[in-house]
Amino acid sequence: MNKIKPFSYDEYKYILDSIKDRLFNFRNIHSNKFILLRHDVEFNIFRAHEIAKIEFERNVSSTFFFQVRSPAYNPFSIDNKLLINKIKTYGHDIGLHFYVSNINADDKISLINELRTQKELFEKGLGLKCSIFSFHRPPEWVLKIRDNRICEMINVYGDSFFEFSSSPKKIKYIADSMHKWNYGHPVDNLHYEKIQILLHPDEWSSEGSTEKQLFHDLIEEQKKSFVNTLDNETKHFNKYKKDFQ
Repeated sequence: MNKIKPFSYDEYKYILDSIKDRLFNFRNIHSNKFILLRHDVEFNIFRAHEIAKIEFERNVSSTFFFQVRSPAYNPFSIDNKLLINKIKTYGHDIGLHFYVSNINADDKISLINELRTQKELFEKGLGLKCSIFSFHRPPEWVLKIRDNRICEMINVYGDSFFEFSSSPKKIKYIADSMHKWNYGHPVDNLHYEKIQILLHPDEWSSEGSTEKQLFHDLIEEQKKSFVNTLDNETKHFNKYKKDFQ
């Protein structure tokens, strides 16, 4: 393990091999000892597809959550929609990564209405049924909503899947947020009987990276994508394209 680069695909394969025998789906838990694996996609759908492919090759299925109000990507573009549907063909569940930053604190009515709106956008835009969601950057008042189901969808922060505590006694929460394992590394916490692991595909790459390198790479990948868009959508950009590559 010491020779494996942090946040590389090799490390991810090591994690998968360590947890795969205990993995369950949010929709199908039938054991008192489980690990739930989910991916919130914040910036890069291509990287999500790469993680989904690694899991498929290891006979693992998980749940990928996509935003419909993301300022970083459009899930309904032709290319992104194809990638999302490809992820589904690998056997993974596809859910809504529910953007809540535009909702006033403690306004649960607006929260429910916005959830219905984003669910409708998701289903119409992707042509997929949405039966599960995760909150995007939820403030504390949102995390206090403990319902297992809201708007006929599974809430992965519900009581059965997530323990709202800094010192959980029943369900251990693990995440790679901010390119760190602030709640402990998955492999070091397998003594917990119930675990939910949140990973962000954006954080992972073939070679692995430091936090600064991660941001550099994400920006360069976004730049490359936009350069190609300009080239495809205009007639006069091609003569300048080499200057931006």
